[in-house]
Amino acid sequence: MEGNSPSGGSMKHRPRIRIETYGCTLNQAESDIMEGVLRANGYIISHDEAGDQADAIVINTCTVKGATENKIIDRMKKLTAGGKPFVVAGCLSANEARLRSFAPNSPIVKTMSIARIAEAVDDALAGQVTLFKDYEPKDALPRIFTAPILRVPINDGCVGHCNYCQTKIARPYLRSYFPKTISRWISEGISMGAKEIQLASQDSGAYGLDIKTDLAHLLDSICVDDSELRLRSISASGDGDFFIRLGMINPEHAVRMKDDLARALKHPNMYRFIHIPVQSGSEKVCRDMERDHTVEDFRGLAAFLRKMVPGITIATDIIVGYPTESEDDFNQTIDLVRSVRPDIVNVSKFSPRPGTSAKLMRQLDNDTIKRRSASLSPIVREISKERNESWIGSELRVLITEKQKDFTGRAPSYKQVVVKGFDGKLGDIVHARITGANHGSLFGDIL
Repeated sequence: MEGNSPSGGSMKHRPRIRIETYGCTLNQAESDIMEGVLRANGYIISHDEAGDQADAIVINTCTVKGATENKIIDRMKKLTAGGKPFVVAGCLSANEARLRSFAPNSPIVKTMSIARIAEAVDDALAGQVTLFKDYEPKDALPRIFTAPILRVPINDGCVGHCNYCQTKIARPYLRSYFPKTISRWISEGISMGAKEIQLASQDSGAYGLDIKTDLAHLLDSICVDDSELRLRSISASGDGDFFIRLGMINPEHAVRMKDDLARALKHPNMYRFIHIPVQSGSEKVCRDMERDHTVEDFRGLAAFLRKMVPGITIATDIIVGYPTESEDDFNQTIDLVRSVRPDIVNVSKFSPRPGTSAKLMRQLDNDTIKRRSASLSPIVREISKERNESWIGSELRVLITEKQKDFTGRAPSYKQVVVKGFDGKLGDIVHARITGANHGSLFGDIL
């Protein structure tokens, strides 16, 4: 049945709710919105990692990889066995029938209905099995503003038609947020201490195609020195230091706007970073996947951006084991990686996603897929290590964004820098001399 229960705002006691987020930056940004909606309805947000202290759990799911889905399903099984009420949100809602076999008593919230998350939590606590599937605008919803990293969604959906992607089923329509909404979120976030703004999107290159604008104009409105937002940001933060990280952009869009993109990425408030997924080094496999670009598009784009944006970090994605990938196709992927030498390559083993045409194809055996992944991964790590080692001896500004064993931050190229002995706080900017590197990080001493 479709959820239509009241929000329960009259209850004297509001339970503690934990939000568990899987997947991409866009999912994390939408969890920030869901937390804002729940707080606005009087809920207390629990940060207990195990969820034992929470009265109910919201699971914001991801459907990109089979391994991630299996992890989420195991979590739902455990919660169901323990009798813990939970709500299922996010991209796995695209496969409602499969979810129902693991979450028979839980409300489901589709990606376009997160405005109803408080009602869904009410239903979970009341033992009502409901479905929220109608489109509800997200622009005016409350949200939380995190620091020093703030995730800002710029659009939902894409215009691609990759035949292996279930996210396209979960987010079937392109809906771009208006520039004023994005500017407001960024300005408010900076006034609350945000220093790194991550523009979150399923494909940032599709931004604005539905509202008669484009990504280049959006980036200008954020970064250009005389823009209204820029002036407000300097006033709000005191020093004007904030950094924008552009989200994933598919090659066909990046090629279309490459000149504007290069100009934007050179702005001092932009990280010199771009994530352009090629998925395969074989033109045949890219066509079979129904990608809207060629391998040569990616190769030319990488060369152009390295020439026009010195010090840029280029990240890409590779899927190994697509059903039509031959041994020669795979070798072409290895050749592409070795010749282009991306700084970061996210290697994924192909997993057939329910509802996609790629799932209906004859699949490669798991041993072949594992072998190919095992062959490519050390090549990727070695190239990443060598490219990172080229920064040794450099002196870089580093925005401190995380604390693990040591403080870590981001250089202007978005390279992760581990800073030993730092005794400041998150959001500080330090100058460091790079003294070492591995495939994932640079290591620096404070100057």
